[in-house]
Amino acid sequence: MNNFQQFILSIKNKRVVVWGLGLNQGGLGAALFFAKAGSDVLVVDPKTKKDLADSVEVLRKFSNVKFSLGNQDEKNFKNADLVIKNQAIPWEHPLVKKLLKSGVAIERDITLFFRFFKGKIVGITGSKGKTTTTTLIGEFLKRGGKDVLLGGNIKVSLFDFFTEKILADKNKIAVLELSSFQLEDLNFIKKSPSVAVVTNIYRDHLNRYGTLKKYIEAKKPICKFQKGSDFLILNKEDKKAGEFEGCSKTRTIWFSSESFVIPAQAGIQAYLRESRNPNKHLDPPRHGGEDDKKTKSKIIIKNPVFSSKNNQANLAAALAVAKIFKIKQNILEKTIKNFKGVPYRLEKVAVVKNITFINDTAATIPDAAINNLKSFEEKVILISGGADKNLRFAEFAKIIGKKVEKIILLPGTATPLIVKALKTHAPKVERIEVDSMDKAVKTAYKSASAGDVVLLSPGCASFGLFKNEFDRGDQFNKAVRKLK
Repeated sequence: MNNFQQFILSIKNKRVVVWGLGLNQGGLGAALFFAKAGSDVLVVDPKTKKDLADSVEVLRKFSNVKFSLGNQDEKNFKNADLVIKNQAIPWEHPLVKKLLKSGVAIERDITLFFRFFKGKIVGITGSKGKTTTTTLIGEFLKRGGKDVLLGGNIKVSLFDFFTEKILADKNKIAVLELSSFQLEDLNFIKKSPSVAVVTNIYRDHLNRYGTLKKYIEAKKPICKFQKGSDFLILNKEDKKAGEFEGCSKTRTIWFSSESFVIPAQAGIQAYLRESRNPNKHLDPPRHGGEDDKKTKSKIIIKNPVFSSKNNQANLAAALAVAKIFKIKQNILEKTIKNFKGVPYRLEKVAVVKNITFINDTAATIPDAAINNLKSFEEKVILISGGADKNLRFAEFAKIIGKKVEKIILLPGTATPLIVKALKTHAPKVERIEVDSMDKAVKTAYKSASAGDVVLLSPGCASFGLFKNEFDRGDQFNKAVRKLK
C-alpha cells in the first residue's frame, strides 16, 4: 500500500475542517475531495453564505458536508482530525498557532500534492508574469507530447488531480503557478519543484509580510530544497534575482528580455544560449559580438502578444523550461505564433468607435502597472485605484504624468495615496473619482477620442468594491460590452 492509499484510508470517517472556502476554487476543491473520500467535512469561512453561494450550492448534495459561514470561531476546530488551511490565512494567525500547539494536523493542497505526486514538478513564482509564463510552459510541453497537469494559483485546485492513477504516474509533468503564500507551506515538508522559475520580484503583499525581505524569504522555498540535478531559472534583469541564486546547489539558467531583438519587419528573434557544461550558468548571448552558432537557438516570432518587454521576458523563461524538456524548435515556433495571451493581462476586450479597451486587472501592484503603461504609445485614459497593500505610488504617479491623459479612480484605501502622489508628481493629469466600474468605463469612454486607449491597470488590490481582481476584470468587460 502506497502513501496516498494510506492517506485515503486515514481520512475516512474522520473530522476534516476546510478553513476558507474562498472564491478561486481552492477551498471548493478540498471540500469536494474530502467529501467524496468519506470524511466528515466542516467548511469554515468568515465570508457569508451570500458571498459563497455558488460553491455552497455545489456542496449541498453531500450529506457529510456542514457549514459554519460568516465566522471562524475556535469552537469549529474542536476535535478536528485534520485542518485544510486556505493560503490566505497566514501561519502567524493566532488560531493557527494554537491548533499547531495542540497537535492538530494542518495541511494545504500544495503540501499534500508535493508529498504524493511522483512525476516532475515545474514551479513558477514571481511578483508578476507568473500566469503567462505558466500558461506558455504548459502549452509548449503539451504540444511537445508531454503529459501535463496545469494548476496551482490559477483557479485550478490541485485536489482535482488527487487520484491514485494521476499521482503515481512518473511520466506526468505538473506545471504549477505558486504564490508566496503557497511556497511558505513547502517549508514544512522541505520540498521544492525540480524545475523552478522566478519571473521577477517587486514590492507586493507587504500588508502581510511587512518588509520586502520577508516577502522574498516567503518565496525562497521555490528553490531552497532543490537537488543538484534540478534547475533554477532566474531573470538576469531583475535586481532581486541574486537573492535566489545561492538558495540551493542546483543548475541555474539566466533569462532576459535583452536576449530578444526586434528587427524591422522581421518579427521578434529570440536567442537562448546553452552551455555545454550543465553545471554552469546558461546565459543569454552578448549583443554586439559573434555568437557561437553551435550553442545558439534562434526562434522567429511574429505575434503582437510578445511586443512588450514583460512578455518577452516571460517567453524567454518559458523557452528555457521547454529546452530542458527538449521540445522541438518547430513546435515552439508554432505554439508562439498561435498564443493568444492570458485573460486579464493586457487583454484587448473591444474597440468601440476606434477607442481600444484593454483589461489589465491583474496589475495589482504599482510596478506591474508602471511596466505595462510603458508599452503604450497611444494616449491613455487610465482606470486605477483600489485597496492598499502597504506599497509605494510615487513612481506610478511619475509614469502616469508621462503617459496618461486622464485618470479615473475607483474607491479604496490606496486611492487617497495615489491622489497624494499625483498631486506631487503629476499635477497636470486630470483626476476623476467614481464609485463603480460601470461609471469608470462610461466616464473613460466619454473622455476618450478615436485612437485612444482606455486601460484598466489599477496598480492596487481589488478588495472592498470587488470579490477579487478577476471579478474586477469581469465587471470591466461587462461595462465595455454595454457601450457597443
